[in-house]
Amino acid sequence: MNRHIIGALLVGGLIVALFIGAGLYNDPASESADGPIPFASADEVREFLHTAEWESATGWNDGLRIFPGAMTKDAVAIAPPMPSPQSIGGTGASPEYSTTNIQVEGVDEADFVKNDGRHIYIIAGGRFIIVDAYPPENARIISNTTLSGTPREMYLAGSSIAIISEITEESFVTVEGSAAPVPVYRQVTAVAVYDCADRSRPHLIREVSASGSYTSSRMTDGVIYLVSQEYPQRRGPDIPLPIVRDGDRIYDPEIWRFDDLPGPFVFQTITALRPTATAAVRSESYLVGYGTTIYATQENLYITYTHYGGQPYGTTGPSTIIHRFELRKGDPIWRQTMSVPGMMLNQFSMDEYRDHLRVATTVEEYGREGTQTSSRITIFDRSGIVTGEITGIAPTERIFAARFIGDRCYLVTFRQIDPFFVIDLSNPKNPAILGELKIPGYSDYLHPYDANHIIGIGKDTKETAWGGFATTGVKIALFDVSDVTKPDLLDSITLGGEGSDSEVLRDHKAFYFNRKIGLMALPITVADGYGREYVWQGTYLYTISAESGFTLHGTIPQYAGDAPPEPGYWPTAVRRSLSIGDTIATVSDTSIVLTDLRDTKKRYAEILLPAGDRWGYGSWHPPLPAF
Repeated sequence: MNRHIIGALLVGGLIVALFIGAGLYNDPASESADGPIPFASADEVREFLHTAEWESATGWNDGLRIFPGAMTKDAVAIAPPMPSPQSIGGTGASPEYSTTNIQVEGVDEADFVKNDGRHIYIIAGGRFIIVDAYPPENARIISNTTLSGTPREMYLAGSSIAIISEITEESFVTVEGSAAPVPVYRQVTAVAVYDCADRSRPHLIREVSASGSYTSSRMTDGVIYLVSQEYPQRRGPDIPLPIVRDGDRIYDPEIWRFDDLPGPFVFQTITALRPTATAAVRSESYLVGYGTTIYATQENLYITYTHYGGQPYGTTGPSTIIHRFELRKGDPIWRQTMSVPGMMLNQFSMDEYRDHLRVATTVEEYGREGTQTSSRITIFDRSGIVTGEITGIAPTERIFAARFIGDRCYLVTFRQIDPFFVIDLSNPKNPAILGELKIPGYSDYLHPYDANHIIGIGKDTKETAWGGFATTGVKIALFDVSDVTKPDLLDSITLGGEGSDSEVLRDHKAFYFNRKIGLMALPITVADGYGREYVWQGTYLYTISAESGFTLHGTIPQYAGDAPPEPGYWPTAVRRSLSIGDTIATVSDTSIVLTDLRDTKKRYAEILLPAGDRWGYGSWHPPLPAF
């Protein structure tokens, strides 16, 4: 075997060993008392990283994940981790339209499809496509633009569109043991801003990029807050530091560190920009852990990551470190770092309410008899001090869904049955469980219907012959919490059998609910067993009432004809639903289907899209008009 290949394998094995060691033997996380410390210079950053790298290799601290030598193109990337009707403006002919299903009012979330009441903007097959969708009888593609890199999602701000992409940059360096320069790669998160005043000819007016893989983003008060992260990467004797580009200008964001936070670390870079041609860009980078969950309000941004601590046979399981940044209308600044036992499920595990942060986590405790799990609610005040908590919720189970609404938290845990908890948070110093309901199955997503009813979307379950459980069809549930001490299941429906699926189970942006008319759209793939042929792919529409629960309003198949796709092939699985007036548009990877909301048998149009996977790649493209 070539000696260079053997050497690469040995180095790779050492890297993996260092990663595993850091994960297993970190000390428990503690709160940062003094806040971040800025590095005085780039040389000081590199010296700190070199020292931390040596200490990590010798086992003296939790260390940094520094990749020596050249990296492969695949290794450089960190893996990614209530539509309310609006009007185009004024009255008269302008139709109401839906927007992205977001968590916090006033805080937009990026998505691969947006809607302005006449046009549908979509990223598909590596292209940016604009569809003139209203009136639906005349719907057509009016522009398609090839995008650089791997486009992820976008924001709509007036007549501007900001598209977020990941781009892999290649350069060459000479490393020890190599006679010739070798390629190295760096992941960059880019924002391309298009002026779409003329929808038939989008015009690129600005490009801003920040080093690192795309984590997540939010937009509020007209400012996009972009979070990217990057492992420190050695290139010969050098370690590249975070950079931000705005057109031809290059900036070195200020870099901060925490003395009392455990590693391993990554560069976590926050970049604030307005989707205009000339507004200033603000960016800072922090040496913290690999961020997994982002939550934001109109005033604050929270970046969290899981710290895996505890010795073998110890009692301390993973904890979650939470950094709060005050946004200050485009000038974010660190305010607090907090720590809570356990792991968060997703962004809905956090909520800010009346200057308090409420957090739901699943806690693991280790012992000689194995891992014990339970759930907890922790409440922090504005200074980051814990004011109240509930521990030991649902022993042996894990959180499957959480939703904070005002003074309450609704929590779904699961092991074999689905406990649905109603938790009172009106007194931050004394939270309490008010009621509990146990039913088969579980919910992955919870959505408010009104003050006394909660919609749940998840999976049904059945007992197995050996005493366990197996998931079956997609389950929709309507919980009645009028009596908080005795929550009840008002109605539920199970769709399909084993193998049935819905995008809502993984992504809340796939959920559509028009509160004004009480209409829910559920994207679904119906199956009758794992490995068998799919029965149906499309969208089920239900009207919902507090008196009668769910009533089927209609169904919309996403494919043409009567035959759904073969097993394992999902191009017609619906990923989003949106509405313009009385028209609903259902969106899959390959098409947009426009249907009459009042009569789902009335199909206005089908718009074919470039085919690709869910991250923007694709090789097959249907014929599209050239512009």
